[in-house]
Amino acid sequence: MLAGSCFAEHMGERLARCLGREQVCANPFGVMYNPESLCGALADWMQPEPPCWEEDLFQHPDGGFRHWHFATRFEAERPDALREVLQEAWQDGHRALAEADVLFVTLSTDHAYFRVGEEGRRAVANCHKMPARLFHERVLSADVMLAAWRNVLSRLLEQRPELEVVLTVSPYRYAKHGMHASALSKARLLLLADALQQEFDRVLYFPAFEIVTDELRDYRFYAPDMLHPSEQAVDYVWQRFAEWAFTPQLAEFARERMQLLRDAGHRPLHPGSEAHRHFLQRMLERREAFERKWKRSLADA
Repeated sequence: MLAGSCFAEHMGERLARCLGREQVCANPFGVMYNPESLCGALADWMQPEPPCWEEDLFQHPDGGFRHWHFATRFEAERPDALREVLQEAWQDGHRALAEADVLFVTLSTDHAYFRVGEEGRRAVANCHKMPARLFHERVLSADVMLAAWRNVLSRLLEQRPELEVVLTVSPYRYAKHGMHASALSKARLLLLADALQQEFDRVLYFPAFEIVTDELRDYRFYAPDMLHPSEQAVDYVWQRFAEWAFTPQLAEFARERMQLLRDAGHRPLHPGSEAHRHFLQRMLERREAFERKWKRSLADA
């Protein structure tokens, strides 16, 4: 299971391709950036019943109904329809957290947004492009973040003592805060992850942020906006993650599965040619060999 920023979604997509989509659940509530929203989502997924959605439902100026603790893709024309969508998303998260072997959490920023006039309530997960006057931005306190995560991880690991939790920090750079403020934010998240790793035996840290900033160290590894890691950078981090996380047997399985998927996605120049028929026959033979070897069909893997 993966939760957090868009970087978690990039990693989730690659995990789904090499392990199988039913083996991976990424961001059931959508992308989340700040530790408080992520902590709240984990607490929601641990509950035996879904939370009450009513207080945080709102109607967007575009006419659709949305929820402050969900990403923008969760929208419906009527409140009751949105509640059904949110219920399904909660069930996905609840089921995944109950069954997962590994929970991968990507922290992105300690800047969070709170609705004006509703102090004491949880930070919103997404501002939904609503007017800035509706929110006030706050840097989350290091002590408050640590206390909240200590509490939620203690409860989670008591329920799931065999679960491993992997923390990482997103390499995305927050130019809107200024580069100095962005660096300070990342530093506070790194300290949070380090404190949790030292406190919990089942909590590990994977250095995605450090790989991009210290190993790659070049703007050619960023997208044109110079803020997001490029596809090449994400691929590099993915390779390092697979080396770090996969057993030799899992690495072999993933490599063979992804090669078969690449072959299946091949677009022939001459579909009716003898060469293409030969290619399809060889691909079928390799698929059958894969399924015999691993005792799993490629569709189910």
